[in-house]
Amino acid sequence: MLGEMFVIELAYYYPGPFCCKILSDLGARVVKVEPPSGDPMRYRPEIFAGINAGKELHRIDLKTEEGRDEFYRLVESADVVVEGFRPGVAKKLGVDYETLSRINEGLIYCSITGFGQNSKITRPVHDINVLSMAGICEVSGLSEGIPRDPNVQFSDYTSSVMAAISILSAYIRKMRTGRGAYIDVDMYGSALFSVPLHALRAANGRPHLRDFYANPGYRIYRARDCHVSVGILDEPVFWEIFCRRLGLDELADVGFEERLARAEEIEKLVAERLSNMSRREIEDIFGEDIPYGVIESLENSVSDSDFLRELEFENTEVKTFSFPVRFHLG
Repeated sequence: MLGEMFVIELAYYYPGPFCCKILSDLGARVVKVEPPSGDPMRYRPEIFAGINAGKELHRIDLKTEEGRDEFYRLVESADVVVEGFRPGVAKKLGVDYETLSRINEGLIYCSITGFGQNSKITRPVHDINVLSMAGICEVSGLSEGIPRDPNVQFSDYTSSVMAAISILSAYIRKMRTGRGAYIDVDMYGSALFSVPLHALRAANGRPHLRDFYANPGYRIYRARDCHVSVGILDEPVFWEIFCRRLGLDELADVGFEERLARAEEIEKLVAERLSNMSRREIEDIFGEDIPYGVIESLENSVSDSDFLRELEFENTEVKTFSFPVRFHLG
């Protein structure tokens, strides 16, 4: 659908390249510019392939005049440039927005950094650093008394998506007006924006949501041969069905706030019942009437995905995921 969009990717590792993967999956032509030594993410070849398959790969030394001239020729016909350098680095290399917009005045230029172009923090950071500073590790709970990294590279992902949305918005504007734009995306702001249930409470002076950490209906329990997650919030119908099918009729009418107040007591009762049940028994008893899920291995989950694809990348067969949306175009 974005077959007319030409994107130059000047970013390594995760955020910028994943943003450009989204655009590529949606039909854009993406030219990935790597340094002479290659994108550092090549140290994990299966990840590099999954994020960069479908792009045209070019190695250009931007520290040389010849390399910059080659890059500038690409920019002349580009719609978008996505870069992931620390603030100030693009300018030193001569590939900043001010320089490139003189070559192509309709250029959309997107920078992805840890904290934005005007932040006092300019040091290099990765996902774990941003999440710790944004308070997200703190709400992820404790592991042996230490705040826990959720280990899903959340700020990398959210900044990628925010960048892609912003680029598409600017591209619509460009198609209408011919004018370019400068887009400043940061991982810190993207991460906070993407946890509204927690961040909005904190912003308004309210304590952490007990709905998720002190709720016996929102827990992972150990069963006889598996682990099972239960996901019941302030939903009386689901709670009543859940309790009655576990034979805990005395808890069926307990309201949400009382459940939170009696969390430890109720959790023990639920845990005792589930610990004696097998996966088959749980699936038979809960059916399709209760929000629950049996914990699966990632290996099993990815093999069952409708969006898993096999393709050739740099003379090697690799598996990757296509954009996980089904379009039905009129």
